[in-house]
Amino acid sequence: MGRPSLLALFEVKRFLADRGALAFSIALPIVLFALMVGVFGGDTSFNSTAHVADLDGGDAARKLVERVEDVDGLDVRQYTEAELNDALDRSAVLTGFVIPAGFTGALESGTPAVVRVKRRGNGGDAGQITAAIVQGVADSLASEYELRRALGALVSENVSPEQVELHTGLLLGDARRNPPVRVVSQTLNEQAEEEDILDRLLPGVIVMFLLFSVTLNAQTLIEERRNGTLERLLTTQLNTSQLFAGKFLAGVSRGMLQTIVLLVLAFVVLRIAGPSALAQSAVLALVVSAAASAIALVIATVARTEDQATWGAVFITMFMTVFGGTFFPIGDSGVLELLSRFTLNRYAIDAYEGILGETATLGDATFEMALLGGVAVVCLIVARMLFRVSSEAK
Repeated sequence: MGRPSLLALFEVKRFLADRGALAFSIALPIVLFALMVGVFGGDTSFNSTAHVADLDGGDAARKLVERVEDVDGLDVRQYTEAELNDALDRSAVLTGFVIPAGFTGALESGTPAVVRVKRRGNGGDAGQITAAIVQGVADSLASEYELRRALGALVSENVSPEQVELHTGLLLGDARRNPPVRVVSQTLNEQAEEEDILDRLLPGVIVMFLLFSVTLNAQTLIEERRNGTLERLLTTQLNTSQLFAGKFLAGVSRGMLQTIVLLVLAFVVLRIAGPSALAQSAVLALVVSAAASAIALVIATVARTEDQATWGAVFITMFMTVFGGTFFPIGDSGVLELLSRFTLNRYAIDAYEGILGETATLGDATFEMALLGGVAVVCLIVARMLFRVSSEAK
């Protein structure tokens, strides 16, 4: 295997020198994975800013602003009224809140108090949610002032207003710290979804681009056959079998290099699993790369032109990506489940999910490994039988 290995090493060096191939095989999958994690796996909690103009400056207005700012995911930015109106006119702000002068006095006296909401159009979804939050905080604050006034009217003359204020403040403060009713949101299968999204996206992206980059090598092999490069290689000490083996090892090495880089980056940056999972993922990558490289050789031996090889590689990759459950579970029955059985992606991703989720090991993926290895062996036999060096060969 010495001469085929040298040919494979040469092919890998040529791959590393090709910036376009590196960008497609390594940089693009990294960017795509980052975008997908950002869209599907990012923080989905509410985050917004309440744009407030406080024209009152009193105690109640200060408490309102502070309590709105204490709401999780909600910040407060304060303006003068002119600044807020200007921001609304420029559409820099879609929803603003104005606390008018006399707000504190109105709450203390029991007269109706108003917080004005200014919007551009409907204020946007975030603005509407923020307005509802401000309304709720203002209602709560008004209830506290009403409670204080009611208690002050009920107590005897022997109790000073200061004592009423102190005791009421203690009770209300304790109620805010330990509310009698809490609303807790819980997503169904939340834990499984958080664990699954990275465990599925990462192998899906890796397998998809591995198939793309390795099978597209088929067009390179056809080009070398057409321009006589393969025949010239036979004038060296390589024979046809060694040339075939070298091309296979080159595809495996390229796929392994691409996969290991992506896996290491994912493990270092995302910390999705431990070193043992990384090592097992690398072993699995070897088997997947072998299967992909063997498929590429079949495409190269069947296709007659570079265009045929390109379209063959694209069709096979897209079929396996779409029907192999690359980015979503297929289920246990139905047409999609049946079609997924004819893809590498289904078995590779199932094995990767268990390893990356640290719920299974390579030993548990014996069936998947054997099937992927069987695909590699069968495709290698077929490709070797059809392999030809010269474009004129029958």
